[in-house]
Order: sequence, then C-alpha cells, then structure tokens
Amino acid sequence: MQTKRPFWKRSLFSSLFVLILLWTTTVEIADATPTAGGGQAQTEKGGFYWLPNDPEKVDEITQIFKEGQSIEELGLKPGKIQKRKGFKSLEEMRAADEKSTATYDANPGAPEMTTQGWQPPRFEYDYIRSVDECINNPASNTEEGWIKNHYAYCWTDIATYQIPRRCFLGICFYDGVQIRFTVLGYGSNHDRKARFTYFIDDILVTNPRLNGAKLKVDLLCEPKVNPGDCKPNPITPAEERTIAEWRNQHVGYKDFLSDAPDATDFNPDRIGYMEFWPQLTIKDPPRKFTRTIDGPKQTVRFDSATYMFAFPDQYFRHGAIFSKTNAVLNVPINDPQFSVLREAGEHWKHAMENPEETKPTVLGKKIPGALGDRPLTRMYTRRHPDEYAANRNKTRATCDREFRDEDRTGKQCDEFPFASTWEGSSTNGMDWFSVKLISKEANEAAGSWLGSWYAYDRILDGDYFYVRVRE
Repeated sequence: MQTKRPFWKRSLFSSLFVLILLWTTTVEIADATPTAGGGQAQTEKGGFYWLPNDPEKVDEITQIFKEGQSIEELGLKPGKIQKRKGFKSLEEMRAADEKSTATYDANPGAPEMTTQGWQPPRFEYDYIRSVDECINNPASNTEEGWIKNHYAYCWTDIATYQIPRRCFLGICFYDGVQIRFTVLGYGSNHDRKARFTYFIDDILVTNPRLNGAKLKVDLLCEPKVNPGDCKPNPITPAEERTIAEWRNQHVGYKDFLSDAPDATDFNPDRIGYMEFWPQLTIKDPPRKFTRTIDGPKQTVRFDSATYMFAFPDQYFRHGAIFSKTNAVLNVPINDPQFSVLREAGEHWKHAMENPEETKPTVLGKKIPGALGDRPLTRMYTRRHPDEYAANRNKTRATCDREFRDEDRTGKQCDEFPFASTWEGSSTNGMDWFSVKLISKEANEAAGSWLGSWYAYDRILDGDYFYVRVRE
C-alpha cells in the first residue's frame, strides 16, 4: 500500500519546482527595432548608456554594474542617436562660433632677430598628445568637449552596455560591458582635412561570454554650408571588433576631407563647416541584441584664405580648425625672450585696464580686448583698404596732435586696439582707442608678430579674439 505525502510536503515540492524553473529561465532579448528617426525602440530591458560627468556617480554606477544590478534604475537614460538638421547659412554658422563662451590661450613663440630684422618664429602645432592629457582636463567630459586650441580637440566618456541574464519574479540580473571611449581631434594649417584618433580602454566585462560581443566605432559628419564640406576618407572606415579584439587593438582612425567651394564676394575665404560626432554600436549575437549610441556634436571650420601668410616665407593656404572657441593672445612681457614686445605690451595692458588715462582724453572711454570684455574683431586690411587707411590716418593725426612737443627720434606711434581690427581708432566710431610713442624696434616687432599670429591661428577677416598681457 502506497503512502501519500502530506499535502504541505506536496505543495512545498511544487513551489520549489516552480522557483527552480523560473530561476533557470534565461531572458532572451530580441533585436532592437529601428525607429523612424534612425534610433532604436528601447522597449526591452537593458541598453547602452553614457555615464554622467560626476566621478562619485560613476563609481556608484560601476559598483552596481559589477554586482549585476540595473544601472537604469539609477535614472540613467539610454543613449540616443543624433539628428541631422540639414544645411545652414554661412552667417548662422559664424554667428554660432561668435556666441561660444569657450576660449583658449594662444601662445605663439617670441619674435626672432635676423639679418632682415625682427621676424616671427616658425609655426608649430600644440596638439593634445595623449589620452591622459585629454581625460585630465575637466572640460573633456562636457557636452562641448575640450578645445585646447584651434587645432586640438578631445572628448571622453564611459559607455556601459547591459542586458538581463535572467529574471526572477520581476527582478533581473544583468551582464554587461563597460568601456572608456576617447577621441582626439587634429586640425590643420596646411589642408582642408580634420583627423581623429579614438581609443577604447578601461574595458570591464561581467560575463566572459561578452568578450565575443562586437563593438563598432565610427565618427559621422554632416555638411553645414556646402555639399562638399564633409567627405569621410575611405581609407579610414568604421572599425568593428570583438571586445576581446579591442583589448589587443584599442585604437582607430577617422579622417574627413572638405572640397573648397568657389570663391565669391559673399564667401571669399571659401569657408565650409561640418558637424561631427562619434557613434558606437554593440552587437550581442547570442541574445540577438543591438544597441547604438551617439556622442555629442562638435564643429570644424574649413577655409582657403589666401592671406594666411607670415613673413618672409610661411604660407598657410588651407586650413581646418575647431572653431567654437575664441583665442586669447598671450603677451608674456616679463619673459626675456619677449623683451622686444615689452613697450607695446605695457601700452596694450594700460589701455585695457585704465582707458581714461590714455590719449586721446575721452570721458567714459572704454577700450575693448580684455577677456571678460568685448573682443576685438580682425579686419583683413587688403579687403577693407579704405577702413584700414582711415584707422591709420586717424592714429597718425592723433599722435601728431598729442605728441607735437615731444622728441620722436627713433620712436613710432603705437595704437590699441590695432589698426587691423574693427575696433581701431576710426572704425570703432567713438574715439575709444589709445596712442603712445614707443621705440621703432618695438613697434615693428609687435606688428610683425601680430600679423604672423593671425596666420598661425587662422584668425580670418571678421573673427573675434582677445589680448592678455602677462607680467
């Protein structure tokens, strides 16, 4: 005779069986469905995320990630796809540059004495040299990234991919991959080409099988003014590698070229613009799961200005710069190598800091140029000969009046703001300028040095900049 198990034992056995069945059930994730905007419908659990620019928050998220918990429950939003917004006018793009509050220190070398007189130094790039230099700058993880100067840009962030491994009573446990993505950008003072190098490092995998997941990395671009503003170089395609392969080969490259449009009265410098941004796509074939995220957009300006020239033989006929920043021209007058600029620099500093003490005397005079004040605006003298001549003539007449009783032997009249700016003595329209007698040597060296810097940093006709005299 068979003895029946008590009811409570049979119920306990059944419950345990159901629990074991639920526990061992793996959640299968279907392919992400593309949306009309080019993104993906985030209807399944799991996703691809950029982490916030907050070290403490990143540490908290990373710990939860390692424990297999959902990082989305901390309020993270899955990464999005950038929208293409089409062409804009040249005025709109330049106006966007002018509105940028970012600045960078421009530090051209000291003038050099030669048999032909004072001449500018040779041009040299000041690129971002390493991933560490990038990530150690606080601006590198902002939406705009870090623009070190017109020729050097970088952006970095941590990307985290998660997918449920199994779920139990609505509670899911996750596998994932975390990486740090860094892109370094290089402008040019010789051609219409922008170059990029990107890096995948600090790879963290919570399940060994994800070493076989595929990560595709690319940089995308959109022309903004002319159709030929953004042409991906075919020799630098997107790179797709497994996570294991990225550990061994963690570098990729992308170049963009720009066709020069025809010169016109409206666009004599043959300017073009493109927007660019990084795109990462992770594919997890066993789970049939794909996610794509885009990084933030940034801008490159191309030009073919023929007047980018530094005496006597440095020509810079084409260029590509990171334009959403304004230069601050540094004049280190206490540096012995810059001693020839001391007189001019002292004058410029005094004019910006004590305008009412300068000549000509004008009550309420305000002289722009200092960082935090109104910028100066370059005026290409051969394109605006009448305005430039008016600045020089007014300066000369003012000096003749103000210094008529002084011995001017070996001296010349220095003006600030410079005659090559729209804030010059005549073109500012308000007599908000300063004149001072300085040595002929100092005046000529300063003029040559300023002219060369315009070419070195590709300060085009109409570009803003600031001046800072360092003592």
